[in-house]
Amino acid sequence: MTAEESTSWPTESRFMKPISARQFELYALSLEHGPNFEPPHVFAAYRVGRGGAAGCILIDPERQCFATLALRRRVDHVWVRVDEAGPFDTPESALDHLSIAMRGGDPPEPLPPGARRRRPLIEIGPRGASPEFELLAGTVSHLPALMAVGECYLALPNPDANFVPDLQTNNFASRLFELYLLACFREQGLIVRQDHVSPDFLIEKDGASCWIEAVTANSDVPRAGGIGDWVHAPVDRTERLTGAPAERFAKTLRGKLQRNYHELDHVKGHPFALAIADFHESGSMVWSREALPTYLYGVRADLAGEGDERRAVGTTISNLTGKHGIPAGLFRDPDFAHLSAVIFSNAATLAKFNRMGFLAGWRPPGLEMIRRGILFDRTPGALEPIDFELSVNSDEYEALWPWGEAWCQELEVYHNPQATHPILFDLIPGATHWFEKDGDIECSTIWANSVIASITHLRMGGEQA
Repeated sequence: MTAEESTSWPTESRFMKPISARQFELYALSLEHGPNFEPPHVFAAYRVGRGGAAGCILIDPERQCFATLALRRRVDHVWVRVDEAGPFDTPESALDHLSIAMRGGDPPEPLPPGARRRRPLIEIGPRGASPEFELLAGTVSHLPALMAVGECYLALPNPDANFVPDLQTNNFASRLFELYLLACFREQGLIVRQDHVSPDFLIEKDGASCWIEAVTANSDVPRAGGIGDWVHAPVDRTERLTGAPAERFAKTLRGKLQRNYHELDHVKGHPFALAIADFHESGSMVWSREALPTYLYGVRADLAGEGDERRAVGTTISNLTGKHGIPAGLFRDPDFAHLSAVIFSNAATLAKFNRMGFLAGWRPPGLEMIRRGILFDRTPGALEPIDFELSVNSDEYEALWPWGEAWCQELEVYHNPQATHPILFDLIPGATHWFEKDGDIECSTIWANSVIASITHLRMGGEQA
């Protein structure tokens, strides 16, 4: 259940309220292909009453005509597509149809026969709530994140029975990562299925597919990576790249691979990937990213030369330098050719959900967000990132990307060069893809500006939240 909704629908609330296209697109994550209507795009969007129904008018720029799409909540608040119509010659005629199709005065849609009623997200269970969930559900500064998390949860095709209690307690980070992945995939037009207990997701598009199991690199401490003192990166660069952070990735990935997902009947013969995020300490996701490709490819990024001759070089390593001496180069081991790729993101955070909810229109009075971080410098020969610090609500921030901030901009896919069943780049087009070519590790991305790491500062009424 989201924060604005109720199971009653008073007559005086049955009016149409304009909403932003971004807010409707967040609702549309529940659609099979997500908020992807190409070539049409959202011309105007509306919500009825307290959010029991929503709809949009789509404009087709090629045919110069309009269409409508109406969604309604089920009794458990999941969105259901109830009407599509068009073409219409004018937006006024489309709006006339949409206002009727949304059926603002009707009660919520019933559950389909045999469907399991989805558990309310903010109804605390007997296991209680972690400080992270209390921050999400109980603070005004994180209301945008609560709304975004709620909509992503409602968009999950088939969450397991433990999803809500896990999110509310010690598995908050792991479940948040699953919601983030769902948003990334649906945003890119992928069909996302959860028809089996494991792996977590099957993604499909244009005949291509991949099974994905999500995992988080946690420490042995309960609620690792949650609210607590900020932990900074190791000062020693070798330790950061090949020491404990790399060993943590290695142990987590190898532990998952021991479960032999690729031998399951429904996975055999298909691409299979592990998706990983690092939550082992508060703030670790900001700096541990470089350790992952170092371990996967067995190549450490070093600097050579002085002055104008300074350049990046790859140094092959055989073992990580942590206390366990784990072999480096998971992708070099032919025993793991069934692993098509490793998917990574350092953005499965409350900060990301808070920004996306804020940009969708949930903006508590006085809340300001400032995002500070570093961008990948794509200038040939550049070795240092580009610093940035911008208000999330500014035109300059929106202009960093053609369509503003998207879910998938921090998503990275590390391709296994020995994969038996490779993943097509076009299956996940919004991700940054890393791959081996002529002995070098190269990347391909559609984004001119890629955020390597960032922190989002919150201010309420001029004071830091």
